[in-house]
Amino acid sequence: MPVGPSHYFIRKVASMALTGFFREVHVIGEENVPKEGPVIVCCTHHNMMIDPAVLSSTVAYGRPLHYWAKASLFKNPIARKILLASGVIPVDRGSHDNQKLFAGTFEALAHGDAVALFPEGTSYTLPRIVQVKDGASWSALEYLKWIHQGGKNTNKGQELVVVPAGITYTDKSKYRSSAVIEYGPPIHLTDLKQNFLSDSEAETRAAVKSLTHAIEKAMIELTVNAPNWEALLAARTARDLLFESWRGVPLDSFKDVYQTLVDAFSTPWDSDPEFVSLKRSLITYHSLLKSTHLTNGELSHLPLSKSRKSSSEPVPPRLSTILPLLRESIAVLIRLPLFLVPLMINVPIYWMTRWVGEKAAVDEESVAQSKIVVGLVLFLVIHSFWFWVIWIFLAITPIGALIAAVSVWALATYHRRLIDDNYIRAKRLLSAYRVLVGVWGPQRWDLSLSTLTQYTTTQPPPENPFLKLPDSVKKALVRSSSSPIAPTLSTTGAAAAVSDAPTSTPKIKRSQRPPSRKLIRHLLRARADAIRRLAAFIRKIDDPSVRVCASGFMAKTFNPDPNGALQSLFDQAPGGTNAIQTVSGGVEAELNPTGWRSGKEVIAYLRSKGAHVGRILREGEGGEQAFQWDAVSSEGELSSPGSPDDQIRIKQEEVEWVVPGSK
Repeated sequence: MPVGPSHYFIRKVASMALTGFFREVHVIGEENVPKEGPVIVCCTHHNMMIDPAVLSSTVAYGRPLHYWAKASLFKNPIARKILLASGVIPVDRGSHDNQKLFAGTFEALAHGDAVALFPEGTSYTLPRIVQVKDGASWSALEYLKWIHQGGKNTNKGQELVVVPAGITYTDKSKYRSSAVIEYGPPIHLTDLKQNFLSDSEAETRAAVKSLTHAIEKAMIELTVNAPNWEALLAARTARDLLFESWRGVPLDSFKDVYQTLVDAFSTPWDSDPEFVSLKRSLITYHSLLKSTHLTNGELSHLPLSKSRKSSSEPVPPRLSTILPLLRESIAVLIRLPLFLVPLMINVPIYWMTRWVGEKAAVDEESVAQSKIVVGLVLFLVIHSFWFWVIWIFLAITPIGALIAAVSVWALATYHRRLIDDNYIRAKRLLSAYRVLVGVWGPQRWDLSLSTLTQYTTTQPPPENPFLKLPDSVKKALVRSSSSPIAPTLSTTGAAAAVSDAPTSTPKIKRSQRPPSRKLIRHLLRARADAIRRLAAFIRKIDDPSVRVCASGFMAKTFNPDPNGALQSLFDQAPGGTNAIQTVSGGVEAELNPTGWRSGKEVIAYLRSKGAHVGRILREGEGGEQAFQWDAVSSEGELSSPGSPDDQIRIKQEEVEWVVPGSK
């Protein structure tokens, strides 16, 4: 079932769009994709149309991939011809006859082609894979049945294999982030074929469920999966603190490093108040970063917490914020002359994609897709315009067209090679400016701590209406060992104290967020507190006797101890966690079985991947220092730092993190 030129054109455009948006699309496991023969690639689906673009652009040997589309799209003869030439396969979803349903798939596989499917059924944003449907399994096993019954096979009898693939985005909606796609070992169907071809319907369905379960297990091993939002966000913030940002993590190890931290924060130590406080501090810092549109990578290059042991205040002195601003300003100005021309040409693209991203922010699934589509259209329009300008300037001659085309291509390439460094420098400059304004501004600008609470929580994205999950799974995903809030002041007469009592967290719209200057001091204090608690956590688990949770495949890789029994992070469902739970015509992803890793081995592993463990320990040494929290006046405004009597100094007790059961 050969594809036409339109397929290669679409793939080239998709690759160009990905190159413009992502800093890098890193590929692992290309050798697991056969060079020829029938293949079904089963990939995770968490970023709308970006996923098939990544898949088609990275598959080994440049193999064309066929995708499913509903049969009604093929009714128009012209549309049918274009879709078939592009490699799209019609699927009649209304048919109850599998042989008819998968007829187009059989034809493609019989020609030795590759078919790409997304077994999760829909694109969604959740902490882990929550379901895998049976469609891919039925199509693979029904193809074997079709061949067994005499279906015409033109691929020289080559064996069909299922290749799992997982895509991990460093930050899927952010410009100049990266993506990692990993292809897993092929799943062979020989052992399932006999059961599927049996006369017993029960054995046939069991074979389908077994294959679906194998696909689900492989996809989990190829991606990052957390039991709930709390563990995922805490691990993400710890990763950014340890590596300064996601850019500090080698992409070859990005998934394993991230999963290691997720597993650590999924360890059932919630009975320990310091562990709960650590997760709360990390999520508070993460939420304030989101609210101020800053990143830890940008703040880590500013002198925020260097050798401030003599001070109880984690906010840097005002004068110390001037030098970073001057330094970043000079760095940007030095680069500007070389970057000015591509900058002016691409300003409309920057502005429009940012605007579109903000409008689509409510639906996280569509942010990157909207940015890429709008950016691609504007890119083609703007560069076409400059092509005509140059060509007209050269008197519309054939040689002029060639020169114009080469010039436009050179400008685009030049921009792509310079954008990363200039973009990072511009972000650092903006961060230095925001910190300076926030630190130099009067304290009355700062939000009161009671008002701040709503900006220190991260709301999960809206539920996907196409994702039907049992209530037990929904509850597990939002499970929290704490309510991540900022400290609130409880005043009794002239005395005041910090209360960690949970309060309700109202949902807010993006437009309600205050200027960053109102949050900067709170952000810097949250960062210092997160580092202090993370340092205490690292010191305590850096011990060979401490056992840290590990996902099943991570435990087998890093702790192949046959005596390390697998346990579950969740309460076991009826039938046990190893039972295959069916849901909505598929398999509900297992409630991650976990093993154990030595805490010392985990810290050594993070160090080996470039984690700045020593820096975190040094910056977190001020655990005995008193932190000064801003007091709230009776009018709800922050009091002036010039009035010592009105300030509240709260002694932060030294963090002592104790592994449960060790005392």
